[in-house]
Amino acid sequence: MRHPLFRYFLPDVFIHCTEVGNVKRAKRFFINGILLGCTTVFLRGATLVFNVYITNIIGAEGIGLFGLIMSVYMLATTVASSGAYLATMRLVTEEGAMHCDGGVAKAMRVCMCYTAFFGVSAALLLFFFARPIGQYWLCDGRTVRCLYLLSASLPFVAMSSAMSGYFVAVRRVIKSASAQIFEMFIKMTVTFFALSVFAEKGVEYACMAVIGGGSIAEICSFVYLYCLYQSEKKKLTNQREKEKRYTKRLLGVALPIAISSYLRSGLLTLEHLLVPVGLKKFGASASASLAQYGVVHGMVMPLLLFPAAALGAFSGLLVPELTEFQKVGNETGIRRIATRALKTTFLFSIGAAGIFFVFAEELGQAVYHSGDAGLFIRFLAPLVVVMYSDGVVDSMLKGLNRQVSSMGFNIIDSAVSVVLIYTMLPRFGVNGYVMVIFITELLNAYLSLRCLMKTTDFRLSLFRDVLRPACLILGAAFSVRWGMAQFMISSLQNGWLLTACLLLTAALYVGVLMLIGKMEAFKRPAGRCASLFPKWMKPVAPPLPCGRNSGTRPQYERGSNCHS
Repeated sequence: MRHPLFRYFLPDVFIHCTEVGNVKRAKRFFINGILLGCTTVFLRGATLVFNVYITNIIGAEGIGLFGLIMSVYMLATTVASSGAYLATMRLVTEEGAMHCDGGVAKAMRVCMCYTAFFGVSAALLLFFFARPIGQYWLCDGRTVRCLYLLSASLPFVAMSSAMSGYFVAVRRVIKSASAQIFEMFIKMTVTFFALSVFAEKGVEYACMAVIGGGSIAEICSFVYLYCLYQSEKKKLTNQREKEKRYTKRLLGVALPIAISSYLRSGLLTLEHLLVPVGLKKFGASASASLAQYGVVHGMVMPLLLFPAAALGAFSGLLVPELTEFQKVGNETGIRRIATRALKTTFLFSIGAAGIFFVFAEELGQAVYHSGDAGLFIRFLAPLVVVMYSDGVVDSMLKGLNRQVSSMGFNIIDSAVSVVLIYTMLPRFGVNGYVMVIFITELLNAYLSLRCLMKTTDFRLSLFRDVLRPACLILGAAFSVRWGMAQFMISSLQNGWLLTACLLLTAALYVGVLMLIGKMEAFKRPAGRCASLFPKWMKPVAPPLPCGRNSGTRPQYERGSNCHS
């Protein structure tokens, strides 16, 4: 087809491939992004609802204790995977770009052995050191049994990361997405049953029920992924490949990521351990400090990061795409994708931040029945733009083989955070923790954007990409609130009414953006884009055959193809 329908609904960042004639590639990217995006949104929504249920069962103190345990678990999973996900993705993508099925199979064997070694090693370390970690690091003996349960899942988490990297690299994300849905179903089912039995025995047993359900789900997810991979493996040819030093290539990618990840995760763990300690020094009791930590880290942050699920799905798929562009030396394509990805990210994240800022109190009451949660949602809402943008930039840096730089920025971020938490929380309490989050997120985003700018030379407009969307979303949100007041609706704490207001605000925001795009279209030559869509959703005119004249021939950047 000359004008595939998906090109009229896909932002510019995802249709670069159609401009150089590869419509099939762009269509595959779009479909995979939609599948992964829908899956991620569904999983984030299910996780959010599940967390609300757990919060109601075990309370804010239990959520705080669970957060401390998971901070150690994140360090353990970092050691277990040791950069295997990205390393597997890069190796498989590079072999696939050379149409080398035998190389793909060999690379996967090396990656699976790598993850098995580190996964078992991490499990043994956590199992044998669970008691000293619980008693001396976490300063709470109730965490020891939970750490024993977590150690059982580490080998399976590690090997699952390699298989997930494989499915993303070969653009069969529906299989990894189905594994995530299967894992969530098992986790919710087992945890619900376990909580009904053990929740009445205290916070320790409630946390064990939640963690045990998660561990069983991880093991089941590995079995599911392994079956899918074995069926996929049969399609790969078994021809012998000349030695390409797969182990050396794997270690060259994975070990720098692993070492930097160890430092990053260690600092993050220390950061989370210092928060309750700092709150105690401020004057809060042990129970109150865990509760305050649980509100910010266990309630507010998951809610703020929920909309990023859709954006993160497409940004994750940019990693293999940018890797292939870099492999063939397409610098123009890399620069254009980076620019358009950031423009789309700013439009999306600014809209989400505006909604969180205006409807913060209602969201806190409707979701968590907590006024404190609503207060922190409003404080942290402007940071949504920074956090979403930083996630997309990190994905692009990984695709451009700058993952070591990205991890270095994360290490700096965590080190600064540890120092600030140690010095500020005893003086300012939980407000100091919010200040630390602001400072470190801004620092990380600045360093990452600066690195991406040097690598790709992207271009953004302060007015068009930042100020105008901010004014539009605030205007839309306050207009909806004013409209509700005219109908004598003073409270939006009802879940369905609040959802309707949020959807109406988002519709107004997108609608005004499209209207502005339609007005701007009349200022551009006919044929450059359809007047019914804003610039960030414009369809791209197909290349004209070489040698043919047209009254309004589209202008192509240097390096684009023209097919006869």
